[in-house]
Amino acid sequence: MSANTANHSAAHAKIHTLTGWGVIIGLPFAIFSVAKAVGAGADGLTAWLSSPIGAIGFLAFFTAAVWYCKLEMDEVVMDYFGGKLRAFGLLKNKLIAFILWAAVAFAVIKLAFLG
Repeated sequence: MSANTANHSAAHAKIHTLTGWGVIIGLPFAIFSVAKAVGAGADGLTAWLSSPIGAIGFLAFFTAAVWYCKLEMDEVVMDYFGGKLRAFGLLKNKLIAFILWAAVAFAVIKLAFLG
């Protein structure tokens, strides 16, 4: 294993750990907040996401969850594919994760801050 590969593996593991902790810590808050907001129906959920605290909290949790899932899928691609197919799979995974995150981030930011 080259030094560059070892550094990438170490960084990947650290980021994976941090995003995992972000999901673990954020999940109870997200569940509690959504459960509380859903009591008022769809308008309650929209009101929660429209508030800066709800929007920032949800976006932080969603960011950690998407990044964690992306890292998990990266591991699957790296384990089962090689060469150009591996490079394509990693690029596709990165693009899909970014597009998903950007769509949700745009919607939440628009609700909370752009009216």
